[in-house]
Amino acid sequence: MIKFASDQVGIDDLSVYVPKLFLPTAGEFAAFRSIDPAKLTKGIGIERMSIPDAHEDAATLGAMSMLNLMRRNDISPDQIGKIYVGTESGVDEAKAIGTYIIGMLEKIYGAGSFEDCSTVELKSACIGATLALENLCNWAVLNDEDQVGIVVASDIARYSLNSSGEYTQGAGSVSLLVRKNPRLIAIDGFTGSFTRDEDDFFRPIGASTAVVHGKKSNDCYLTAVGGAFASYKKKILRTGAIKLNDGECLTDHLAHLLFHIPYPRMAEYASASIFRTEWRDLPLWRNVETKIGDEPLPGDFTDMNEYLAKDAEFGKKFSKTEQFQIAYNSKVKDSTTISRLVGNIYTGSLYLGLASLAELHKLVPGQRVCFCSYGSGCSAMVFSGIVQPDVESLPPRNILERLNERTEINMKDYEMLHEKRRTESILDPTDEFAFTGLDEYGYRNYVFAN
Repeated sequence: MIKFASDQVGIDDLSVYVPKLFLPTAGEFAAFRSIDPAKLTKGIGIERMSIPDAHEDAATLGAMSMLNLMRRNDISPDQIGKIYVGTESGVDEAKAIGTYIIGMLEKIYGAGSFEDCSTVELKSACIGATLALENLCNWAVLNDEDQVGIVVASDIARYSLNSSGEYTQGAGSVSLLVRKNPRLIAIDGFTGSFTRDEDDFFRPIGASTAVVHGKKSNDCYLTAVGGAFASYKKKILRTGAIKLNDGECLTDHLAHLLFHIPYPRMAEYASASIFRTEWRDLPLWRNVETKIGDEPLPGDFTDMNEYLAKDAEFGKKFSKTEQFQIAYNSKVKDSTTISRLVGNIYTGSLYLGLASLAELHKLVPGQRVCFCSYGSGCSAMVFSGIVQPDVESLPPRNILERLNERTEINMKDYEMLHEKRRTESILDPTDEFAFTGLDEYGYRNYVFAN
């Protein structure tokens, strides 16, 4: 049984902000790109892509999610000790995006109101916000001034027009309130990591869109998350925090598995890889192989490509088994809800999964939630936390309702915004931060538009 400590640190609350524009994947987009709509809505799982308007960038999105978080929790600037931003959509090669965010927020709270606060930008592809969360949790443990920290994950996923990554675009920001005695999730301190140098995904200096090697990126994702999960499992079992009975595996003790979601179907692939590994030594595995055949082993093949082909075939069969579908539907599927309507937001995608569970009231006090974070290039971190007793005391966020209020745009406007050929916003900014242009030196200027 989980015991709730009075000196824990973790995520107290979160807020989500996405642009007010969206492009359906199954409408004009599928027709213009000659793609079967089912490949997009079912094959990758994205129904709508959030599209930033002309006045929006990663800084404005981050400032809006943080402003919403502060207002939700009646937090004043003097209570905030640190603002750590995870992003790979930085707007300046030197200046931290967090300082732009502070500048915007001071238009609301007053000049100099954030002076006693530090900020830093963490870049490690999509794992950046998780590294920010880890650092702020460590800071909160040592902080004795009852201050809070805020993690801002803010990104715009943009790929070249007509590229294979185009239909996995999205934009948005998630802000996490980090403090002692959190109401949402207490981080339990068990972490597994995996890192190595890969060229699966990168954005060269000066490039506005990323380079992605699709299949390799998926393979790196599965390898890295699998390695980090194995490390996490070793540590949490060694301490006795989780004890396995006969016939059990670690995932039996995890109520929810959250994954980085470049597209929702990737969460299914990643969870299938985890469950395959977890179940191999259980009686359950014999039932699986009875239905779909024996799992191919590398030692049975002289040609590695032949093995990989057979393994992929087995994986497809495994993902259709009743055993996997039950596990996926109960532990993973709900976390993809918001991502299906937003698309990829890089550093914030994992935390859209947490927001989805909160929105659907799927978080029950005492549950252990496992976070599987991934950043291309590549690095993975797996950690866990315990849902707290006050989880339902948090005010509603109405995220799904707000997503339904967005404005649909057409392909012409989408492509003009994508290529920055449209300088006037489709929707005039209202009650939000807006980028107004560059000065003579190239400095970015922002306002709060009423």
